[in-house]
Amino acid sequence: MKNLKRIAALLLALSLVFALTACGSSAPASSAPAEDAAPAADAAPAEDAAPAEDAAPAEDAASAAEAAPASDVDVNAALAGKTIGYVTINSASPWSGCIDSALGELIPAAGATYRNLDAQTDTAKVAEYCQQMIDANVDALIIFGGDPNANADIVKTADEAGIPVFMAALDVAEAGRQYVKACVGPDQEQMCYDIGKYILDQNGADAGLKVVQISGVPFLDDYIQREAGFKRAMEEGNYELMEPDYAYSSRTDAKAFMENHIQAEGDSIDIVMGYDDDLTMGAIAAIEEAGLSDKIKVYSLTGQNDAIQAVADGKLELTVMNRADNIAKELCVAMAEWFTNGSTEYYHYTELTYINKDNVQEYIGKGEF
Repeated sequence: MKNLKRIAALLLALSLVFALTACGSSAPASSAPAEDAAPAADAAPAEDAAPAEDAAPAEDAASAAEAAPASDVDVNAALAGKTIGYVTINSASPWSGCIDSALGELIPAAGATYRNLDAQTDTAKVAEYCQQMIDANVDALIIFGGDPNANADIVKTADEAGIPVFMAALDVAEAGRQYVKACVGPDQEQMCYDIGKYILDQNGADAGLKVVQISGVPFLDDYIQREAGFKRAMEEGNYELMEPDYAYSSRTDAKAFMENHIQAEGDSIDIVMGYDDDLTMGAIAAIEEAGLSDKIKVYSLTGQNDAIQAVADGKLELTVMNRADNIAKELCVAMAEWFTNGSTEYYHYTELTYINKDNVQEYIGKGEF
């Protein structure tokens, strides 16, 4: 997308805020890649002017259309009789577990055999398990791996064995992309950049607020990308961004980190950015217990049910629904296109839905878990 179109789209998004509010709800928004996206104009300082309406980022319709091309392939016919291997870095966390579960339903329903292996957060096992899939001569290999550089060697080995590789949720390093047929999932960095810009617009770019970050696994690429996108947005304001705390997949640990921050920084904390709803809910519990719910604004992503309810209850400002079943469905489409046509788009970007107080009633109870 040309820069001019992106700038126009951003300006249009701002002008549509009031129209969306007047209609009583915000439509779901899709995120497409925007490496060259121009920053929106900084909001006025919070003390000098009221923040903009709390509308979630609007979609660039043209980019969204390009990011998710329509497909007329027959998925069942293309996958029937095939054996599909799936190796994941971790199926224990709710969101990544949902990708595994969805693939485990969709692939057999298409008449194919599904084999899956879980590395349980051990990046070395990702390579080991992928090699097992290659040795078993699967017809296609899906990888949800945390180390893009290590995965570059894996995908090269698979390609040399004649096995098409598809990346789930996370891309491979640039050196390995020539060996991958498609990468399916959201633009993780852009998603968190958009959340950061939303925070600046809502609270004032020059407000000088202190931000706590609750993250997941420090060496996994999805969290690295999320933190990078958020940091990029924060650099457009004058906020104090504290170093991330890493709770891995533990809500209990996330709560403990937040308790430590409250004890150390007290009511000087203004914003909490959680990089996964499950962890963010742990932070919210600590904030509630400290009686600081009216002081600290919390933002998150994943779109799980208790986080959506927290938005409705005024405990969470925003969550971004990143549905695992959409990734699983699009992986099946990408594989079907490859088996049918011998080609497919490299990036299949999946839809993101921004949920705030304006549209939350549409989504209560509609998360994946």
